[in-house]
Amino acid sequence: MLKAVAITWLSVLLFFSSMGVTFAQNESSFVRAATVSKREAVVLSVLFPGLGQMTVGQKVKGVSFFLAGVASLAVFVNSNEDYKTKLDTYNRDKTILSDMATAGRKNYEDALKSYSNLEKQNNTLDDLHSTRNAALVCAAVVYAYNIFDVLFFTPSSNESQKSEIRKNVIVESALVDRKPGILVSTRF
Repeated sequence: MLKAVAITWLSVLLFFSSMGVTFAQNESSFVRAATVSKREAVVLSVLFPGLGQMTVGQKVKGVSFFLAGVASLAVFVNSNEDYKTKLDTYNRDKTILSDMATAGRKNYEDALKSYSNLEKQNNTLDDLHSTRNAALVCAAVVYAYNIFDVLFFTPSSNESQKSEIRKNVIVESALVDRKPGILVSTRF
C-alpha cells in the first residue's frame, strides 16, 4: 500500500511539474533584471532540478521541478533508511532461527513463529526495496526531464522579457489583512 501511495504521489508531482507552463505566472513581474544566458540556466538545472527555470523567470515550472526532485529524493532516503534498519533486524532474526535449527531444540512452536516472522519481514523488505527503486527512478526522470526542458523549452531571460504571451492565470503578491499573501486572478 505504501508503495502505491508513494508512486502515485510522485506521479502527480511529475505531472504538475510538466503542466507548469500552462499555469505559469505573469513573467514580466517575476523576471530578474539581470539577463541569464541559456548556458547558465542549463548549468543551474544540472545542479538541481528547477533552478534553471527559476532564474529565467519561469517560477511555477521551476518550483514544480524543485519540489518534485526534493519529494522523490526524500521518499528515496526515507525508504532506504527503513530498508537498512529492517534488513539488520531480518538478518538478526534469521541468525536466531538458524541457531535454533542447529542447536537441536525441540521447541517447534518457537521455530515456527520465528519463521513466520521472517516471512513477514522479508515481504516488508521487498516492498521497501520496490519503493526505494521507484523513488530513485522518479528522481532520475525528474532530473532528466528538467534538463530536457531547460535545453529545449526554456527561453533565456532576454527572450522571456520580450515575449508577450497572454496568461489566463495571474499570481501576484498582495497584502491580505495587513499580512503578505498571494492573489490569484484570472482573465476571461
